[in-house]
Amino acid sequence: MRYMILAGLLLAGCGAATGPAQRSAAAPASDTCNAAAYQDLIGRDAAAALALPEPKRLYGPNDVVTTDFNPARLNVQLDGIDNVIAVTCG
Repeated sequence: MRYMILAGLLLAGCGAATGPAQRSAAAPASDTCNAAAYQDLIGRDAAAALALPEPKRLYGPNDVVTTDFNPARLNVQLDGIDNVIAVTCG
């Protein structure tokens, strides 16, 4: 009987989460930093992103970045040869 209860608890933990964390992850993020206006920078050299308004953060694949979230900050992700591959908020 003990094993049946334990198995039931283990299976219950494998169910789909329906809490607030899942709902917020599924919701589309708002464009709080106007990143949509800068999507034309994708594929261009990092120098083109230097003129972006502050706050901004340019980083490459091997750069260390903080995990803080600033909805007003433009994040410019670069590839290995300093071309822009994404512009997002955060």
